[in-house]
Amino acid sequence: MAASDHPQPVPPGGKILCVVGPTACGKTGIMTRLAERFPLEIISLDSCQIYRGLRIGTAQPTADERRACPHHLIDFLPLDESYDAACFREDFATVRKDILARGGMPVLVGGAGFYLRALTHGFMDLPAQPGTDLADIRRSIADLSLDAVVAELNKVDPDSTARIHPHDAYRMRRALEIHRLTGRPMSEHMAQWRPRPCLNLEYQVVVLDPDLQELDKRIRSRMAAMLTGGWVEETRAALEEYPVDSPGFQCIGYPTIIRHLRGDISLEAAGEEVFLQTRQYAKRQRTWFRKVPALNCCSPEDPALLGKLAELLL
Repeated sequence: MAASDHPQPVPPGGKILCVVGPTACGKTGIMTRLAERFPLEIISLDSCQIYRGLRIGTAQPTADERRACPHHLIDFLPLDESYDAACFREDFATVRKDILARGGMPVLVGGAGFYLRALTHGFMDLPAQPGTDLADIRRSIADLSLDAVVAELNKVDPDSTARIHPHDAYRMRRALEIHRLTGRPMSEHMAQWRPRPCLNLEYQVVVLDPDLQELDKRIRSRMAAMLTGGWVEETRAALEEYPVDSPGFQCIGYPTIIRHLRGDISLEAAGEEVFLQTRQYAKRQRTWFRKVPALNCCSPEDPALLGKLAELLL
């Protein structure tokens, strides 16, 4: 349906609705129903659906769902290319402008919390000291044990050492990396940093928080449908075109399916392994989004949900 066929007004460009939640909680179905009432165009908050050719394993929206509601920033990137939150922030601004220009209503939908944070908060400025090289710093830190990283970080940035969980290797290494790069502690950068929302928009966040037992059922059902729907064949075809170490193959499930193709694991065992990986990922997403300031946090099964979302779009 063309945007002109909808009687509802397109809201001013100063705000944007963001519907977020864990994988498999039903976000796409909810927004497809809402698109029957509004000229919605979804800008996807998903770090794996960006890859072209991984339609099944990343649970990209179906052709029918895309006809019902256009989706953007999915199925466009070659598997051997990297993409990060800074790329997403830049692409979001371009896509949003195009949607508004044709009278559509952009909405952000997905589960990549770090993409959302890139929009709502932006990034810290981290000016490098003269003579430093980020790639060299990362290589040297990668060679250190976690204990060695923590010991060095505790000397130069004890506040970060105290704040970061002792087993969080990524954040410990990142904090040390920032100190070596800039000559200043990460805690000092954070204390002086102020959020800079992308395009100075008001991000109206609605968090979908499903019942865990129901979410488990949905994840298991999705896994079964993927495995019977051609996921193995999709992976085999992608491997014929791209190296196995391509970034796209790091998406949840693909390393396991690749092991199955190599004969290292049965299909049944692969399915169970991917279910557990996805379940754990969904739990991490729920934890992340519970810390996000939101206008509403509700169950995807809430009968009043569509009405609440519609009110935010008017």
